[in-house]
Amino acid sequence: MHSFINKEISKGYRKKTILENYEKILITMMPILPHLSNECFASLKENNERIVWPEFDEKLIKDDTSTIVIQINGKKRGLIKAKLGLTEKDLMKLIDNDNNLKKYLFNKKIKKNIYIKNKLLNLII
Repeated sequence: MHSFINKEISKGYRKKTILENYEKILITMMPILPHLSNECFASLKENNERIVWPEFDEKLIKDDTSTIVIQINGKKRGLIKAKLGLTEKDLMKLIDNDNNLKKYLFNKKIKKNIYIKNKLLNLII
């Protein structure tokens, strides 16, 4: 570990930053490898400091888009990435603009639509 930290410091990283990230990795390893991660912590922490899970920003993990599967007669013909809560009418506009999907619908009449919001659109021709 000592040689690894020295190599990273020579690349321009500060020792403090490297050790903080190493601690975060050890914390996330604790449920899987408790003995190993505790031994590694013992070499880092001198006075048995309390181990705290790293904090995260929930805004960064929220996704405002979804991938919608487009099926024609039950067969997957494409994927469309669209914003969440898209209406069926707006989704049909996106399908009309997609060249790959347009070829399946050319001169065809859609008999039925099965739309599962934010997940799937099945067009029965």
